[in-house]
Amino acid sequence: MKSEMSPDDLPIPEIPKCLQTRTVTKTIMSFADAKEYHRYRQAAHACIWAPQEGSSNFGELRAAVMMHLRFDGTFGFPGGLINSGEDIVDGLNREMAEEIGWSPTEHPVTWSDYYNTQVEHNKNLLLHFFIKKITLDQFTALEKMCPTAPEYGDEVLGSVRVPLYTMGNMYSGLPAFLNNRFVGTAKQQLLLAVHHVKILTEVEINEVMYKSNNLKLGPNRI
Repeated sequence: MKSEMSPDDLPIPEIPKCLQTRTVTKTIMSFADAKEYHRYRQAAHACIWAPQEGSSNFGELRAAVMMHLRFDGTFGFPGGLINSGEDIVDGLNREMAEEIGWSPTEHPVTWSDYYNTQVEHNKNLLLHFFIKKITLDQFTALEKMCPTAPEYGDEVLGSVRVPLYTMGNMYSGLPAFLNNRFVGTAKQQLLLAVHHVKILTEVEINEVMYKSNNLKLGPNRI
């Protein structure tokens, strides 16, 4: 598939104040600027999400957001390295098909889903991040497809829905989830994504980060 548009003219997305840490702001650049790094490898990942109303026994649902447990024990988003000469969105759709059973012909990721680019100079690597909205029915069907993907059980050890609520003890749920190990910038990308699509407000993200950092040593958070 060929891209119908280019992100060259898109500005760097707004970063909420609570996420304006040096590790985030230092590495984010426009796609046009990233093209100057000709010898850097490229990777692309996508946050797949679906609106979801209602609540569970544990909190308000708001949305379904997919991440997965990787082979190295960290959480990340589907995607991976782009082959030399391969179109970025083609490579991303290919990686997602291999990892989670994604069907590019049914609902492909395109440049209209592009969010930002980050650079890791120490690895000579450009990281392109996309945010793809699908319906909840499509999301549920994708979850069922994940175990049939070629890389399932090898590179990918399981898909998860991110808990987007905070339970009554003020720690369980999203604050606790954020204390897992994440690959690369995946934790930052998760928070940027839920802010960008208005799942959580900046105030809510700030509160979640505070609880995640300061309440994790509580005596019993179950």
